[in-house]
Amino acid sequence: MGEFDKTIEQLNAWERDDRLNAVRELKAAIDAGKLPKVERLGECDNHIHSTFSFSPYSPSMIAWKAYQVGLDTCGIVDHESVAGILEFREACEILGVVPTAGFEVRMHWDNTPLAGKKFNNPDQLSVGYFPVHGVPVRSIDKIEEFLQPIRKAREIRNRKMTVTIDRELSAFGMSLDFDRDVIPVSRWEQKGNITERHILFATAQLMIRECGKGRPLLDFLTDKVKIKVPEVNRGFLMDVESPIYTYDLTNLLKGFFSEMMYQNASHDETPDVRDAVPFLNSLGCLPTYTYLGDVRGDSVTGDKKTQKFEDDILDEMFECLHEYGMRAFSYAPTRNAPDQVARVRALCQKYDMLEILGEDINQPRQSFIMTYTDDRDREFFNDATWAIIGHEKLANEDLEQSIISDTTIAKIPDLKERIAYYKNAAR
Repeated sequence: MGEFDKTIEQLNAWERDDRLNAVRELKAAIDAGKLPKVERLGECDNHIHSTFSFSPYSPSMIAWKAYQVGLDTCGIVDHESVAGILEFREACEILGVVPTAGFEVRMHWDNTPLAGKKFNNPDQLSVGYFPVHGVPVRSIDKIEEFLQPIRKAREIRNRKMTVTIDRELSAFGMSLDFDRDVIPVSRWEQKGNITERHILFATAQLMIRECGKGRPLLDFLTDKVKIKVPEVNRGFLMDVESPIYTYDLTNLLKGFFSEMMYQNASHDETPDVRDAVPFLNSLGCLPTYTYLGDVRGDSVTGDKKTQKFEDDILDEMFECLHEYGMRAFSYAPTRNAPDQVARVRALCQKYDMLEILGEDINQPRQSFIMTYTDDRDREFFNDATWAIIGHEKLANEDLEQSIISDTTIAKIPDLKERIAYYKNAAR
């Protein structure tokens, strides 16, 4: 074991102080020449989940991983939780990585002209995922007040879904309990959130305890549970020494159990898009809708089944979002076909929306270094990220200095000029 391996492991310790102490120890080792100094590469990544939603990385570990791969800036985004933001900002400051903060929330469209339509959510009609970027520190407490009842409503649904999985597992002499098995793999007691992936992660742990790893587990999955295990997943599950074994199993179970276990989210869990967007704007945040796009037979990423999402309603959706006050939009060019990207970009320009890279990191096999179609894309989205950082800085001083406030738009109406202004403020 390397001299600092235990310190790196401590970055995922249960207690916040232990995690940050590990960051300080690693930085001291870098300064002393005991660990290599990593130069910044001019790269940004502003959508990484932490253990306060679902992820293998604590806020401190995200900062360390960002430092290790040479990111200039890095952003934390957790489902319905802002509990990791302050730790993340402190860890980034120690390591010299520039932080940006956000969270993710689902909103419903039931009281809009698009009620009942399919958005970027494969599980439920009339509900969409909305990443919220650029969170000023001064607004964290009010955002927590907004998110706390949403998490409580989600807990009710999580318990029902756990019961559904438990019924399936009971046929194999296994038992899954929400309080005993699911809560301990989350940061629920520290104002984190519990997602469907936590339930499946707990299920994966249970299966590993009961069956072991490797061939016995594969036989159980294929012969008893009747899961068709793709060859690449077989390779992962035969690697019994893999440090991310449970995550690989969780990903496999997600494809099998998700539809079976899913319960529709209520309005208590998914606020009205017409109300939530202007409310979040008032707190100096940048709510966005993240474009998924129809998956065609020739999936760009090669790992998605053919499926329709929001392409048929995209024009009307943009019109509604603009009416409700949304002034930013997120998407990832590498996840979609060129014609889909061109259409989204044209709509963003039509409605004067800040375009934000919408990659989503929550798995250990994902890279922290983003992929781009070309260097122009990299520069374009990096400029937007630096503008968000400048926005956080100025909005924290005065919410009217938000990049999308009426005051700012009146002062700097041209979006490109606004991005340049806020980028300069960040630098």
